Amino acid sequence: MQTMRRLAASLLGGVALLVAQEGLDSRLVDLNVVAVNSQGEPVADLTQDDFRVTDSGKQQKIVFFRHQDSRRWEAPKLQPGEFSNRTLPNAPRATLILFDLMNEDFSSRGVAASQLVRNLESLENADYVYLYLLTLDGKLDPVRALPDATTNVPAAGGKPWTRQAKPLLDQAMRAVMQVRRTDIDVAIRTQITYQALGALAVQLSRIPGRKNVVWITDGVPIELGPNRSDTGDYVDFTPLLRQMSEALDRSDVSIYPVRQVMLGSPDNVDQGRSGIGSLDTLNLFAGMTGGRPDSGKDIGAAVRQAVHDVVTSYQIGYYPPDKEWDNKFHKLKIACTRKGVRLQAKTGYYAWQEPPGAKAQSAISSAMQTAFDAAEIGLRGTLSPAPKGGTAFHLDAHLDAKDIVLVHEGNQYNAQLRLAIVGYGPGGPPQGGPMIPLDLHYSAQDRDQALAHGIDFQQDVTLIAGAKAARFIVFDRNSNAIASVTMPVPEVQPSPAR
Repeated sequence: MQTMRRLAASLLGGVALLVAQEGLDSRLVDLNVVAVNSQGEPVADLTQDDFRVTDSGKQQKIVFFRHQDSRRWEAPKLQPGEFSNRTLPNAPRATLILFDLMNEDFSSRGVAASQLVRNLESLENADYVYLYLLTLDGKLDPVRALPDATTNVPAAGGKPWTRQAKPLLDQAMRAVMQVRRTDIDVAIRTQITYQALGALAVQLSRIPGRKNVVWITDGVPIELGPNRSDTGDYVDFTPLLRQMSEALDRSDVSIYPVRQVMLGSPDNVDQGRSGIGSLDTLNLFAGMTGGRPDSGKDIGAAVRQAVHDVVTSYQIGYYPPDKEWDNKFHKLKIACTRKGVRLQAKTGYYAWQEPPGAKAQSAISSAMQTAFDAAEIGLRGTLSPAPKGGTAFHLDAHLDAKDIVLVHEGNQYNAQLRLAIVGYGPGGPPQGGPMIPLDLHYSAQDRDQALAHGIDFQQDVTLIAGAKAARFIVFDRNSNAIASVTMPVPEVQPSPAR
């Protein structure tokens, strides 16, 4: 069984990540599907045979199927000198509420805050619910922050933080409220909003599985009319919306918008300060990320549904023919053969033609820059001095195969992983070497062994002189999952004098 791969590479200090030679492998379309009954409760006992997937009117053969149950995992037992991206604190899922002050009209801001507080205080289970403000200057300000290395996730069943939602939100809003600067026009505000959503998606990558974002906002436009642009021309934000929707989808983030425009206000006709089509923008975000459309101002309904939907879902994959990657929009339809089951998934995707390795390079480069480890795939590893000494080290890593998409093709189960090892020196940028391809081809028995015991990986690496830390990064080409584990570089003892 190919559970261990020994390769040698030298990280000699190039800032850019070098792209490994990629073949013209087929590209998997990966779907996250929520199934609920007529009461809106999760349905957790469906099988692959219960699903039908149609891509641009053509039925597809499902080659990967997995039920995702986001139960809290137990932190791995680590050996001395071993590090993991899933030690405490950990969160198996996340429902994040984004209260968008930047794009929320003053007349609806107070009403939305009151409704949000009332619904949070009555929420029965808030263990994995988080709250952020998008401030008037475009920053993300946590009211209840995502867990990181300095915070602890409370045990399930503890007193929910939402019981203190009003004083927490009041304090946060007093700290950030200010008059919007007059130099932030609609076009710039839209771009800043998208940047904030992108930053939020990166932060959510530290949590595995599906993540739902309830976005309380008046919305941002799809386009600006000539009377709102500085050139007198129409400004179309559709390409930016497509890019951001795809970035959110790659991070397994689904958008649940709640638009708060007040009846009778200019914004209600969708032609005010938000430009044209802000409601359309929100519903497109929902459709292209597998979320739910605008909930008609009902913040509580959106939060409760998002909390329910994140608990259990299904991961489905299929291979469109290579010729179908045609730079066009593909409409998706996912149906269930069982009566009374309603499915929710993204409604389409853009079949972009991409240079080989481009998506892996982008994901790994992003993971290089973050201040925290991504945890969409369970990783642990040790770094030790190599026998030849100097700046040579040996990485011994372990991957959780249950988090990797192993596609059933013929009598094999195949995975396409791309790996990188990055060094971090004092004050300098991260420096990495070649991206390492790791393609796995398992028999059914080998796959079962890997699922039970994981996948081992060993690598000898030469880090840059003075490196203080190294990060091992894994990208799953089939599911777009990203993971990393950061380890301190051990001190090398000088050889004893003769």
